[in-house]
Amino acid sequence: MQDSSTEQLANNLSFIRWVKGTGSTREMKTWDNWIKESPRNKKLAEEAQEKILGMDFVHANNQDIGEEWDELEERINKNNAIENFGITPPSRDSKSHWIFKVAAAILVAAVTGITTYLIQETTTSPQKEPAQIEWKTIETEYQQQKTIALSDGSTIRLNANSSITYPAGWVRGNVTEVYLEGEAYFDIASRENGKEPPFKVITDDGVIEVMGTKFVVASGEKDTRVGLEEGKVSIQRRTKSDKSSLASDKHLMEPNELAHFSNEMSTVEIKPHPNLEVFTSWIDNQLTLDSSPLSYLIYRIERTFGVEVVVNNKELYTRKLTGTIKLKDLEHLTQSLSEVMGEQVSLSEGTVFFGNKH
Repeated sequence: MQDSSTEQLANNLSFIRWVKGTGSTREMKTWDNWIKESPRNKKLAEEAQEKILGMDFVHANNQDIGEEWDELEERINKNNAIENFGITPPSRDSKSHWIFKVAAAILVAAVTGITTYLIQETTTSPQKEPAQIEWKTIETEYQQQKTIALSDGSTIRLNANSSITYPAGWVRGNVTEVYLEGEAYFDIASRENGKEPPFKVITDDGVIEVMGTKFVVASGEKDTRVGLEEGKVSIQRRTKSDKSSLASDKHLMEPNELAHFSNEMSTVEIKPHPNLEVFTSWIDNQLTLDSSPLSYLIYRIERTFGVEVVVNNKELYTRKLTGTIKLKDLEHLTQSLSEVMGEQVSLSEGTVFFGNKH
């Protein structure tokens, strides 16, 4: 392989978009297939990726990405592609066995603020891979959710005002993991065949490890909570003395249990919970309460809509609330709460008031 081939690939705008995860679905798939055609292609891509991620590129102005990709694909399928790159044209049908690939493509953008991304992944071979050198983050704003779909059938629903960080590109080690800030619902495909590594959710308070299950994680500034619907998960909290280290003991969760832990706690608290819909109903744009305190309702309003809540009638803190309310918008929510609670709940200048506004 000649250095000029690496240089040409590193300056190819379509390949650059693939490395940075910004290409079209067709682009991402075609480059994935080309790379796994041979060890030579893989090595060429590794060297080109290192060059790309180590510098910034200025893309040509007024360039139609779709037309450029069509032209590139046509060139690759001709003999001059071999002359230009020193490679075999990519095949769309070969099976991947060594590559971890991440492709983020927007599929749905509805008025509900829900967006779908696609992340594809496959297992890695025993051979050593270069260290991961770039990370990507998916974020949500208030009143917005995003769904991340993995190629093995797993899905992640990211709630409002949250973020997930994951390794960009396909250079990857043997552990699938994401870093979560905020709240997300995970539906992870089974990994019990022993051929795939466990899936890990990492927060500031510890690590949640799963082999295939459905669960919700809420990570805030002070603690992390995990609600398990199906399967099993293990939790390792960060040690209180050294927050960069994990405690040696693992705590196992069973379905219909709620775990609470932080890097300031000496253990992981796990308790049964009769109705996990209280913690998962937001994925259906609903708010479910089941003998829930007002403080939990306030938490949901502030996290979802990013507003301040003021309680003028302090007696409301002693009440337990039960019911399901659609999370359409703040005006609809406050009207519904007024009817359910028999108490004035109003919205004024970005603040929700419980009780008469002073």
